[in-house]
Amino acid sequence: MKTDAEMMAEIVKRVGDAQARQMVLNAYNTEIISNRLRHLEHAQTSGHLAKAPTDMMHLAIERVYEVVMLGE
Repeated sequence: MKTDAEMMAEIVKRVGDAQARQMVLNAYNTEIISNRLRHLEHAQTSGHLAKAPTDMMHLAIERVYEVVMLGE
């Protein structure tokens, strides 16, 4: 498993710095919205359940890395 820095370097190498930042930012925003919606759904149906914090930046980088590496 690659680290976030290694995945980001690979993304930058394939799509360029500006495009890589934009892609990860968009994926990060998607992760935040998804996480909040999931949190609201759980709060309405099952009360408050303890859950480990999610590293949304890591999930965003993984998501973009997987998309960028599809062509390989």
